[in-house]
Amino acid sequence: MKLIQPTLPERNSDNLGFWTHPDFFEPANGNEFGVPGEFDAWLEAQGLECSILSLESDNDELAEQYADGELDGDVTTWSPSQPAGEGWFIGSIHDAEDGPYCIWFRKTGSAS
Repeated sequence: MKLIQPTLPERNSDNLGFWTHPDFFEPANGNEFGVPGEFDAWLEAQGLECSILSLESDNDELAEQYADGELDGDVTTWSPSQPAGEGWFIGSIHDAEDGPYCIWFRKTGSAS
């Protein structure tokens, strides 16, 4: 298994500011979402902890503009706030049913 390593996100207006790490979790069943517990097992095997941040909880003004359609779905101007502590890197900035989210990862040192 390849361990995920920090890399700089490639966000621009071509991808509307969304980006997913090339080594991000992929469900074994080939579906969009894994079975319950599968993502947590991947995190453990990767030796990662995870922090999830929504645009709405991070930047009220930008979230309102996004919801109102003023940004045409583009979140390039969103700079997700990094969680407290050292070593965090972005795993994904993606859209969900209730708006954009950023998934942050940090190594725990317990990869198997």
